[in-house]
Amino acid sequence: IPVPANSRGAAVCSVMGKTYSNDCLLHKEACRKKRRIGKAHSGACLVSEAECSEEEFGQFPYRLQDWFLLLSRMGEKYTPAAPSQICLTHTQRIQLAERRFVLLDRNQDGKLSRRDLRKLRYKRMPLEHCAQRFFQSCDKNKNKEVTLREWTSCLVDRSERWFQDFMSMKMGSPKLCLAPESTL
Repeated sequence: IPVPANSRGAAVCSVMGKTYSNDCLLHKEACRKKRRIGKAHSGACLVSEAECSEEEFGQFPYRLQDWFLLLSRMGEKYTPAAPSQICLTHTQRIQLAERRFVLLDRNQDGKLSRRDLRKLRYKRMPLEHCAQRFFQSCDKNKNKEVTLREWTSCLVDRSERWFQDFMSMKMGSPKLCLAPESTL
């Protein structure tokens, strides 16, 4: 078994959100459990100490959809006039959520397990303190898995509801996008 170069050095954070003193101890734990445990980043895991307020929790699905939209465009040619999430139709938001679901569903069983969601949370969004609560709330039947239907309902419906409430309250109108329908 090769010994990682960082066997004595700095702490590392696993994709499961646990800090290990070094790469070697992470590797040892993976061998002990007979499963692959990936490294999220060097250094201790970044755990947000902040509580998730009701306002932040309500806004979270909108922020997450916005992030998914940004990720979906990263490989595309940059266009400064690319439409924002507010200009997407309901159908386009569903498609965006479905595409991200397929990417997150690593074993392609049509369900996001706690492990799938934990990897997303710790590896891609370690400082997002509302993520765990949000993902748990999407599991409507509490079977520790989120189906595509639960995912799109939770993500799309809640993000649209938050946006409508926010725009009505802050701007006096639930509609901001004056442009014609956009493409993803």
